[in-house]
Amino acid sequence: MSDGSGLESVSLSEHEAQLRQVALDMREYIAADWATSNLASVIQLAGGRGWASEAGQHRGHAMALLSVRMLRACRAAIGVLAAGWETEGMGVTRQVVEINARLCEVVADVTPETGRLYLEGKPKTSIGAAIRAVTPEVDPSAVANLYRGLSRDAHADVGGIMRHATVDDNLRALITWGPEHTEGTRLFLLVCGSFAAEAATRLAVEADVVHPNRDALSAYLHAVETELVAARGWLGT
Repeated sequence: MSDGSGLESVSLSEHEAQLRQVALDMREYIAADWATSNLASVIQLAGGRGWASEAGQHRGHAMALLSVRMLRACRAAIGVLAAGWETEGMGVTRQVVEINARLCEVVADVTPETGRLYLEGKPKTSIGAAIRAVTPEVDPSAVANLYRGLSRDAHADVGGIMRHATVDDNLRALITWGPEHTEGTRLFLLVCGSFAAEAATRLAVEADVVHPNRDALSAYLHAVETELVAARGWLGT
């Protein structure tokens, strides 16, 4: 494509649009879109019935705000990942992981104390401790490595772009600087879908509202996860 100057111009918008079209057929994208749409419905239903609308309901207020943050962060990550900006989408996915950890922390405490601390900007634990508490069955070092990788992609760390480098025999690096989809795109779309579905279920239970097609969504997410695990060769590890 030329702009008339004799130089080749780059149409990122066209490339992004093509990648978004491809993403629409990804089962992980379908799951994430479905799960976040469900979460939006549950938030709307909970708000419509006035749940946690009274002063002093710290636990409910924290859950409501974290559910909204989950929705917004997941939709942002989905949009960025679908357009092919994987590293940047992983940076937003870090927010999703953190929000999930804080939400689980608030829900686990049946008293209003953890919610109150969160609302006052003084969380009960460090974010690292909160994330580890969500996955007690996973090796803490593995959790730390995952979070470290997401943090790298959320900041101006050279590792975030060097993942897209190909080094030749002369140690010259070729950087893939444009948008693309990899298996990582599928993985982090699934992360967003799974956490959004869990947030919707927690909020629906607490607010006593319907989580639309919850069982069907859960079955679909499980099938997609099983397929992705097999494709990445994680079975038996």
